[in-house]
Amino acid sequence: MEITVELLQEMISNKQIKRLREIFDDFNIVDLAELVQELSLQDLLFLFKILRNEITGILFSYFDSEHQETLIESFASHEIQDILDNLFSDDIAEFIEEMPANLVKKVLISATAEQRKEINLLLSYPENTAGSIMSTDFVELKKGDTIAQAIKKIKSQGKIAETINDCYVVDGERRLVGLVALKSILFQEADDLIDEYMEMDFVAVKTHDDQELVAQQMQHYDLLVIPVINEAQRFIGIITVDDIMDVLEEEVTEDIHKMAAIRPIEDSYLQASVMGMVKSRVFWLLILMISSTLAEHILAGYEEALATIPALAAFIPMIMGTAGNAGSQSSVMVIREISLKEISIKDIWKVIKIETHTSLLLGIVLFGVSILRIMILPPSVGLDIALVVSLSLIVSVLFSNVFGALLPLLAVVLKQDPAAMAGPLLTSLVDAFALIIYFTLCIGLLGIAI
Repeated sequence: MEITVELLQEMISNKQIKRLREIFDDFNIVDLAELVQELSLQDLLFLFKILRNEITGILFSYFDSEHQETLIESFASHEIQDILDNLFSDDIAEFIEEMPANLVKKVLISATAEQRKEINLLLSYPENTAGSIMSTDFVELKKGDTIAQAIKKIKSQGKIAETINDCYVVDGERRLVGLVALKSILFQEADDLIDEYMEMDFVAVKTHDDQELVAQQMQHYDLLVIPVINEAQRFIGIITVDDIMDVLEEEVTEDIHKMAAIRPIEDSYLQASVMGMVKSRVFWLLILMISSTLAEHILAGYEEALATIPALAAFIPMIMGTAGNAGSQSSVMVIREISLKEISIKDIWKVIKIETHTSLLLGIVLFGVSILRIMILPPSVGLDIALVVSLSLIVSVLFSNVFGALLPLLAVVLKQDPAAMAGPLLTSLVDAFALIIYFTLCIGLLGIAI
């Protein structure tokens, strides 16, 4: 049976409560959440009244912030409490962060004292840190517990934990001393101590570590869950792979924006306001507009050369465009390697060597194609000009590739985001240098007097 919005509307209209419950028990909740968001508020409220609390909690967590706010506004205090009881702590903190103050107050009033404590803890950490994305729903065991005691705690705590595959062992002062995989103790003798089966060589992150570092650690060690400790080494939370997937999406989006010279926006493209769009773009557009005057000044300085051989002007777009594209290519590749921790500033000479060799081979290909293109297509010029233009391509690409690769490394040294070095600003700088290279070679090799 195919589930559609129209089918759901029909069932709600006919009060087919049993069938609706069966659908939400049997079908993928993520797909259903996308459909349900197209229903009217009245239909939504009906669904939240008739479905099991476990289902409505999960459903709510997959809604966008706009629908979450609308529902919180419409819910009574006990309905908000039902939602909170069926959400993980990090999901609660995430949707509260997006809400206006009046709704946050309404949620906190409806929450239990324990929930308020957990929410305030998570919201107290700086944005984009491990503490801000961690969950406080986990299984905690004590050093010295027997297998029987551990299994009992897992059954008790596991009902609200995000995962029970990995259970964390703490000492009397709640310092993290090891972790135990459920499968490693499940079939052991009841009187055995979990100390015999716990791993003491584990990876953990601290509450103030950047979320990007957390993602790198989880990727490097191939982890599904990573524990979070505070400065006193006390165990306070976990970060799961689904949270890291969201982090990676945020980081990639931010890098894409920066590479296009756009200030990151919080909302999605369709939800962002027009003024928000303008503010995210106008600053760098003004900077790039002003920086482009550099090319204008360079061209103005070579007016006599252009007056002597007007055909030279026809090749300016090709020289500038090729150089800009080459610089962007090398810059993006280096930024990618920096993000994967494969390259650092100590590799600068290796990077220069690689880009130099690559540029020379690329230049040979571009030189040959350029000669053919100039000799076949207009404007009609002599072989001497064709050779100089093609040689300019080789030198410009060489410079652009090396310059484009070094800029992100310079950003790392200056503690800036390397992604900001791969955008239009790089292209503007490379364009200016490509013009200087082009006209310098033309004047020197063609004997133009200026």
